[in-house]
Amino acid sequence: MDLTGKRVLVTGGARGIGRAIAEGALAKGARVAIWALHQDSVDQARRAMPDLHWAEAVDVGSWRSVNDGMGRATEALGGLDVLVNNAGYTLTSRFLDEDREYWHRVVDTNFWGAVYATRAALPLMVAQGAGSIVNVVSDAGRVGMAGEAVYAGAKGGVIAFAKSIAQEMARFGVRVNCVAPGPTQTGILEANTQDQDAQQLIEKMIRRIPLRRIADPREVAEVVLFLASDSASYITGQVVSVSGGLTMV
Repeated sequence: MDLTGKRVLVTGGARGIGRAIAEGALAKGARVAIWALHQDSVDQARRAMPDLHWAEAVDVGSWRSVNDGMGRATEALGGLDVLVNNAGYTLTSRFLDEDREYWHRVVDTNFWGAVYATRAALPLMVAQGAGSIVNVVSDAGRVGMAGEAVYAGAKGGVIAFAKSIAQEMARFGVRVNCVAPGPTQTGILEANTQDQDAQQLIEKMIRRIPLRRIADPREVAEVVLFLASDSASYITGQVVSVSGGLTMV
């Protein structure tokens, strides 16, 4: 699973699963750029990962921000071989308790973020006749999830989008796949546990996991990096669950 010389961009790469992906790619020899929403997260990531080739605050829910950011990141990297659409946002809450502002943030980050970054990256990959896009999704997008209705809808949209792009781009040598993590030890999960109702939903979900634990972000990152690498050269249009057996689809 060698990534030596590969030029990799990870959205939402400053913490959690994204940071584990970026760290893993660096360890495997890649040139790595990351995006994060806030500048303080970018600054922290630079301190934690001094070998990063580029790090910038980019709002993936904004086409202008993504398009401009893609130009700067690929200039710093010298091109682009791998895009990891990892940026995401959700809270565990009841649908009837949510408002439109929350829905729009969830859809803009999780769905439009993947669409925008993919659209900005594809011309580069098509021109060179090779590339790999890995979308970090969720099994909520395949089977639904109480407490995450709009998030599940957005991730389901990414899965369908990725499969469609995989079909369109195969003739250009570009592969597109998805990784669906189960409950993972991230800042978002920790934030959700501050709410009693959300904590009960999360605990109920963990009890349903056959392996009876949540994932370490590095366990998810290893699967993402496999799909990004040439070791997965004959895999495209697939969704791989990393959920401890929570979902067996």
